[in-house]
Amino acid sequence: MKMEIIVKFKNEDGSETLKPIVIDTEVPEFDEFKGPDNFREVFHKYEQAVLKARNTAAEMATKEYMNELSKKKLMKKPRQMKK
Repeated sequence: MKMEIIVKFKNEDGSETLKPIVIDTEVPEFDEFKGPDNFREVFHKYEQAVLKARNTAAEMATKEYMNELSKKKLMKKPRQMKK
């Protein structure tokens, strides 16, 4: 089974500013939770996969956000002449 995390940046008007970041990760199937004896082990696998995917999505989204921010700053900044 896969879980998909999508990160989008939207303007106040609802338009998307950047291309969405999509992260897929494998998570345990429902039938892997066979009983109380293995619940903790399987849930741990699920939790680790989710945390890794979340961190990767946040890192990638932050990079994209900062790249776009730097482009905007460069466009707004007037060119200074060298002496």
